[in-house]
Amino acid sequence: MKDLLMVDAVDEAHVVNELVTRYRQGYVYTFLGPVLIALNPYKTLLQPNGDSIYDRNMIDQFQGKELHLCDPHPFALAENAYTSLMRFGLDQSLLITGESGSGKTETSKHVMRYLTTISTRFRAKSAVVASRRMSMAQRKEADEMTSHVTDVLWGSNPVLEAFGNAQTIRNNNSSRFGKYIVLQMNRVGQVIGGYIDNYLLERSRVIRQAAGERNFHAFYQLLAGATTEEREAWQLPPSAEAFDVLGNEAATIEGVDDAANFRMVRKNMLAVGITNGEQHEIFQQLSAILWLGNVRFKQTADEAHNPCAAIETVEARAALVKAAGLMGIDKDKLEAMLTFRIVNIYREDQKVLFDARQAKKVCDSIMRSLYEKIFDWIVARINKNVTCKKRDINNSIGILDIYGFEIFEVNAFEQLCINYVNEKLQQLFISQTLESEQEGYHREGLSWQNITFFNNQVVCDLIEDPKQHGIFPLLDEQCAIARLSDLELIERYNCEHSKNPHYVASRVRGPNFGIVHYAGKVEYDVTLFFDANVDTFFNDLQDGMEQSSNAFVREVSLDTRTKEQTLKRPPSTSQQFRTQVADLLKKLDGCNPHYIRCIKPNEDKRPLAVNKELVAEQVRCLGLVENLSVRRQGFCYSQPYGPFIKRYSFLSESTWPAPVAHSSRKAAVDLLTTVGLGVRDPDNKNVLLPFEEDSDTLACFSLGRNKLFLRHPQALSALETLREERIPVIVRIIENAWRRYKNRISLGAFQTAYNQLLAAYDVAWKNCQDRRKRVPGSAKKDNVAQLYSKWETASAKLLYINNSRLVKNLQKEEELNSVLFMQSFLQSRTQRRKFLELRRAQIVFSKRYRGLKTRKQLTKDMWKACKIALLGVRTEFERYLGKKKRRRDSLDRMYQGDYIGVNKYPAYAVLIQAHTDGKRGGGRGQNEKLLFLDTVEKVNERWAHQARVLMISESRVFNLKADKIQQPKERRVFELARLTSVAMSTQPDNYLIMRVKGEIDLMVQVSQKTEVVQALRSRIEKAFGRELQVDFSDELDFYAAKGKQLKVKFIFDRSMKDSEWSKVDRHTMLVKVGII
Repeated sequence: MKDLLMVDAVDEAHVVNELVTRYRQGYVYTFLGPVLIALNPYKTLLQPNGDSIYDRNMIDQFQGKELHLCDPHPFALAENAYTSLMRFGLDQSLLITGESGSGKTETSKHVMRYLTTISTRFRAKSAVVASRRMSMAQRKEADEMTSHVTDVLWGSNPVLEAFGNAQTIRNNNSSRFGKYIVLQMNRVGQVIGGYIDNYLLERSRVIRQAAGERNFHAFYQLLAGATTEEREAWQLPPSAEAFDVLGNEAATIEGVDDAANFRMVRKNMLAVGITNGEQHEIFQQLSAILWLGNVRFKQTADEAHNPCAAIETVEARAALVKAAGLMGIDKDKLEAMLTFRIVNIYREDQKVLFDARQAKKVCDSIMRSLYEKIFDWIVARINKNVTCKKRDINNSIGILDIYGFEIFEVNAFEQLCINYVNEKLQQLFISQTLESEQEGYHREGLSWQNITFFNNQVVCDLIEDPKQHGIFPLLDEQCAIARLSDLELIERYNCEHSKNPHYVASRVRGPNFGIVHYAGKVEYDVTLFFDANVDTFFNDLQDGMEQSSNAFVREVSLDTRTKEQTLKRPPSTSQQFRTQVADLLKKLDGCNPHYIRCIKPNEDKRPLAVNKELVAEQVRCLGLVENLSVRRQGFCYSQPYGPFIKRYSFLSESTWPAPVAHSSRKAAVDLLTTVGLGVRDPDNKNVLLPFEEDSDTLACFSLGRNKLFLRHPQALSALETLREERIPVIVRIIENAWRRYKNRISLGAFQTAYNQLLAAYDVAWKNCQDRRKRVPGSAKKDNVAQLYSKWETASAKLLYINNSRLVKNLQKEEELNSVLFMQSFLQSRTQRRKFLELRRAQIVFSKRYRGLKTRKQLTKDMWKACKIALLGVRTEFERYLGKKKRRRDSLDRMYQGDYIGVNKYPAYAVLIQAHTDGKRGGGRGQNEKLLFLDTVEKVNERWAHQARVLMISESRVFNLKADKIQQPKERRVFELARLTSVAMSTQPDNYLIMRVKGEIDLMVQVSQKTEVVQALRSRIEKAFGRELQVDFSDELDFYAAKGKQLKVKFIFDRSMKDSEWSKVDRHTMLVKVGII
């Protein structure tokens, strides 16, 4: 089975068995609903005809197909992301995660290839229409940009792999940096731009590698592929064993031709915009890094017997001279940079000598920094060549390819950072697929049985939370106070986290501790934590690099920090990385995610070999069983009623051009239950399954409080197919309506010209009669010229208007017939106006009649429910109100009374009871009922709008301070008996003024004003036997302070979509209210 949703039982054993069985049969991809699970095949997979399963003909097979109709494949998920972007206009992201060696990088290449290929084809009807509106020049420019961006992004892959990938124990081509590739699309779905964000390059690999691993590929490719002239210029020997940073047993990879890869990388560097000259400079600096790695130091003493460092051997000095020459730095200057630094103490420069160990650390720092700067320069150059105008970007698709979870024999600081980002990505997956989905079902009132799962937030807090003295914050603290003892750091960790179940202290005294990650327990060695977290790249080194005679070294070393920033302590590596991860998660959280979960089937990289226990462990760690449980019970699609109606309204006459129902929820039900709307039975295409609420068919839907839910993807596919078929019909209707409108405008203009022509004709005819009668002054013929001018104007209005089918017909008719037609049209327009007036009156009459019939049929219980606005029928207060305009959709709102939750915050009940018991005045009484509680804005005498909490009990009104919702503080309390009236405007604003006998007024802005007034009227009538006076005026008096009377004016502004207030002067506030 291609989808795990069809397994017999939801447990780990069945999931693992199905994955292993499919893998052994050659099916490495499996769906889990919309999630794709990929097991690394460690070989190229072929179709029956011998072609690769990633060939162009496979792209054609997946193009335009719905996800549920596709076989499991990365192309299927990429197609789903592209379709979602074009349909809904939302940014998409493809998150490819898994352990190191599980095939993430290769999968990301397949996904990007699919997206860049299909983006050149206009598939959606809306895209076709949009493309037709583009000029030929615009289309040509977009096509050229798409081709250019595709070439650059494709060329960037081998370049970044050469400089950012390396061989590890688990993977011959392991990504040692993270990248987030963003493809930017225009309105027709073409890739017109993009950029690459890179994260945490493993700089320490430049200096040292574990046994059996290699440095970055670029070094080996340089040594294998450089020409004879380049070797002489860069003084490179042919063997990697000549360099300390490369000399180990893993100098070559079986089956990999570094020389051929070097030629390919240089070709692709040209494709991404890096010239031959710039390439020469880059590889020259790589050579300098190699020679710097051969510089060794010995411990010695100066004339004052102070310990210092010196170059150890003649070979080491020769390496220093070669590195200095390649970097464009004087050899004595470079030696000085490595052996001492200048420190300003009390405004005097002091020379601080390094010992041999410190000198080696400084040398390593220069090598790491230079390589990182070169890598960042390459990424920036790629981004520069794929940027586009921001106004042309419509949406984007992001592809995340980041290092996988790592567990080695010795795990250093880099492994902690890598595993930390994987923990954060796992947390994002949990929150988006398990946690938020279940919370959404409960929030919408759907029947749902909670599914338990491990939330790894506790592990993330252990690593990053400063309040819990996490691993990173404690490391930064130790670095800041210069206490660089490994054992002291371990003691702090053990002291702070000994009771944390996810922290494992070492059983023996040593620089080790463990963390129980979601993917398993990992033991870390803190020996090099301090060196990795705090870079020893001093300002002296920065100045020396900027003074290089090599222009490229100066460019990559340019310090963009301000003077103030250079004086501050630079952020640690962990701080920079946490900031980058937070930015990445913010971007991912703003996109619609599509997950590809990669699994490593065996540790030996053997093709199609599988270790069942290893697969089971990864299935458990990735939470696939819990995800399967949620998918089996959950829904594939949810959308608020309003946007749902907006997208699909024209599929039904009950919702288009305007919904008949009074609420969007009822309109959604009317739409789905339209005759002829449904899902085709997959077993019998002639059978149409109608949409039914909470049914067992493919056309099942459920109604939440605010959202509509579809259980099966076939239902969404059916709606989208019908929408695509209906769009051309709607377009023709709109086009015809526009043509009719333009014709009416044209005929109106012709009528004016025709009237002027008749008037000119009358004048000319009268002048002709006068000339016959020899009337003095009638010899002039100006009126004849005017007559000809008016005739040409009328003729042009009638005969020479383009793009009008009516005018083409008029050109074939005689002038008299055209005038008669125009007269009949004007008469019909007049009659139509009268008809529309009668139609509007009939609609109002029908609404009132239906309302009367509905009210007569209501029972007493229903009448009571209506009075508290549960059914959206006008309440008694609404009828009494009369002149107050209502806000849109406010009649459907349910009265809750308590909008904060007095059960969650008992301080409010205590406050009511304190006043009731007489502790703050008044006699002792019974427990009072809460009538209303919510946050409001209180308006003071200076017109400032202050955040407050308005609480109304059965005897008092409370104005409470709202700084902390759980700790209310009294600002004002008055008894209901003293409330004389309330005042509001006639506009749909939210302002309400309460007038209190013998006290100043209370003016608040509250969205539940109807509910507040209804509660006050009902309580005052019941408790005191009088009716609360409600005043309406667009100019209200406001007694804000003793002896201070202010005015509030309200005006209606049709151009606004909300309300806004402004201060006219000290005594007047103006409130503009728009269409709300």
